[in-house]
Amino acid sequence: MPFHVYLSPTDASPPAAQIEADVRGAIAAEGGRIDPDGVAFVTKDGLRVTLGDRDGHFLVDQLSPSFCRILFSAAQRSNTTVDREGTDLTPLQMKGSHGATLYDRIQTDPIADPTALCARLGRDLQDWKRLVSEDQANGVLGPDEQPLEPPPTPGAEARLTSDPTGVADHCAATQQSLALFGWKVVRQVVSRNPQYGVVWRADVTMPGGGEPSRVICWKRPGRADYSVIDRPLTMFDPSASIPPLGQ
Repeated sequence: MPFHVYLSPTDASPPAAQIEADVRGAIAAEGGRIDPDGVAFVTKDGLRVTLGDRDGHFLVDQLSPSFCRILFSAAQRSNTTVDREGTDLTPLQMKGSHGATLYDRIQTDPIADPTALCARLGRDLQDWKRLVSEDQANGVLGPDEQPLEPPPTPGAEARLTSDPTGVADHCAATQQSLALFGWKVVRQVVSRNPQYGVVWRADVTMPGGGEPSRVICWKRPGRADYSVIDRPLTMFDPSASIPPLGQ
């Protein structure tokens, strides 16, 4: 499963369209080449990087010095922080960039240069690969590294008006706690999936507005822990896009 690295806006960042332009500018300045379809780019040292489904999102299996220079420059240009999946969730702020994070994590770690960024991301990437192996062992991911999770839309699943299991209440309460930071639930649906049991789905908007994303929350069968995933409604590949709840 690719390692997600992404640029998060701060209170000094420009609109999303400008962030995308800053990313493309950093790629061009470093000698990278963007595919004609805009799905990926190749760095001048030969690393192919897939562009995620949101501006400033990158999916990588490995790192390279050129990619780290692109990422460092793009974050500087757009006054964004560098975030990534895994256990290390502290935003990384590049030297020379400005602005405070919009999320609940006030602390940021300063990064002096692209070399320091590569070292930090290298540790995070190794941690991510370890997590993937553990998730496969625990049944969270399949052998092909694809998530074992409910579908993004309820489809023909039976809708529930009440949930005695408490799953829906737990998931809704978790999301409501983010309202203090500007997250808003647009619409929610509770249903029963034959494989995963009660599933809570909601379309939510993040701070600053924009198109809602789909939050999916459920309790893994036979386990005490909950799983929550968040994915955009609109994808680069239109066939992978999902309609808003209620449509």
